[in-house]
Amino acid sequence: EKLEDVPGPWLWKATMAGVIKRIYNVCKEAYCGQLVRQLNKYGLRYDDLLIETDPDVMTAISRLPPRERALRQMRLKRALDCELKHSYVPEQLWDKQGDHRYLTPLIEKARKERLEKSYL
Repeated sequence: EKLEDVPGPWLWKATMAGVIKRIYNVCKEAYCGQLVRQLNKYGLRYDDLLIETDPDVMTAISRLPPRERALRQMRLKRALDCELKHSYVPEQLWDKQGDHRYLTPLIEKARKERLEKSYL
């Protein structure tokens, strides 16, 4: 075998990077699926868990339509009630939660606006 025919270390690194990326994606999907199932048990969406003391989150919540804000509060109260009673939301309601990332676009927009103001 000639030395030119032997694959270099770059090929090994590229192959390993691809394998690691696939393993990461599989683990990420499994974790996200498990998290959504746990949130559904309590009738919550992912963005309901965001900490409201963050200024960007507070701005985003204030920009929600009144109906969505009220629904968010009801979901949080229902989850607390379920936790105290050691029960879960009925399974037929799990699929009716809607988008779990309903607040994230508003948070990103608020953060972008805050950063633009700080640069000025």
